[in-house]
Amino acid sequence: MFPFGGIPRPNWIEINLDNLQSNIRYFRSLLPAGVKILLPVKADAYGHGSLAISFAAMEAGIDFLGVAHLFEGIALRENGVQARILILGPCLESDFPFLIKHNLTPTIQDYKTAKALNTASTPRPAGTPLEEGNSQLKIHIKLDTGMHRFGIRHDDLETVKAICELPNLEVEGLYSHFATADTPEHTAMENQLAKFDTLVKELEKAGMRPPLCHIANSPATLLFKDKTHYDMVRPGVALYGYDPLGEIPSRFAIKPVLKLRSTIRALREVEAGEGISYGHFFVAKKNMRIATIAIGYGDGYLRGEPNQGVIFIRGKACPILGRVCMDACMVDVSEIPDVQIGDIAECMDGEYSGQISVESFAAEHKTISYEITTRMARRLYRIYRYKSEIGGWNDVKSKIVFPIN
Repeated sequence: MFPFGGIPRPNWIEINLDNLQSNIRYFRSLLPAGVKILLPVKADAYGHGSLAISFAAMEAGIDFLGVAHLFEGIALRENGVQARILILGPCLESDFPFLIKHNLTPTIQDYKTAKALNTASTPRPAGTPLEEGNSQLKIHIKLDTGMHRFGIRHDDLETVKAICELPNLEVEGLYSHFATADTPEHTAMENQLAKFDTLVKELEKAGMRPPLCHIANSPATLLFKDKTHYDMVRPGVALYGYDPLGEIPSRFAIKPVLKLRSTIRALREVEAGEGISYGHFFVAKKNMRIATIAIGYGDGYLRGEPNQGVIFIRGKACPILGRVCMDACMVDVSEIPDVQIGDIAECMDGEYSGQISVESFAAEHKTISYEITTRMARRLYRIYRYKSEIGGWNDVKSKIVFPIN
């Protein structure tokens, strides 16, 4: 139990901002000059902490941040984030005053909303500051090319043109989203790309092509460089250092940003024939020593199937015994004779071992890396590694030097 923030903590998350910045530089090296990068920081930056991730990304020269909802963008603005922020979810009329006040870029998916936003906005002379009631908003138009979630139909060129002609809005971007770029068969992805490309070229012929066309997510950015980059890419999970294909080890030079650690809270001897945890899904076949680790599904460490997974203690892979509980799980430490209460337990850390990488953990639970990291509970204390030093957010924030737009 370590005194982070002045209070002893039995478990915590370490967020490696150095690795995040390394991943941003790696992606930058893959892109042609002038292609921008949008880092999604929705869902509290995939569970990594949106403020710390945003600040570190800004220092590393990220071009855009992406959020799902208006309130996520407002929270970043109110905490000093000055980067461009694109709201990836649909825009509603109730959002309009907040978009203008906080200088947030909305996604438009229909003409009705665009027309109403155009009416609510007034032209802004060049060089004047963005203020409430005096704004010519930049917008991005979302196309539905096959995901069938949000967006204007890919073949509805007239609606897209009509939005581009609205006088008080600047159509800065046009984008879509791949549904299958991370699957082995890419026919559906190529069909989506063809639909997107057709509309981009039609707009280009009409002299109405937005300056930022973007469709590439993590796998598309990494695997289809010549086809999908356009003017901006939106790699999410890969910028956080997790392989978008779930490969272990990754073929890409990305470094995991998150590690989950806990501590031993209790040690006990169990005799042959005794059951462990809820339901007694594990019954000891011999006398053994078990440790209770202060991590459970209440922390976002998925319950899953009984007797699944390992936790590393003193370099030894210790099998989880029986069911994971809400606040604890039990592991076999019979092979660690000098184990002690308070010892650190490595629960999730791809740099430590592929066995406990986020990708491996996701595969064990038949899910994806995104779900694993976004489920990390708020009660887990966050510490940050920055410039090879470790500290709380207040310690780190004062050292980050980021550009003010």
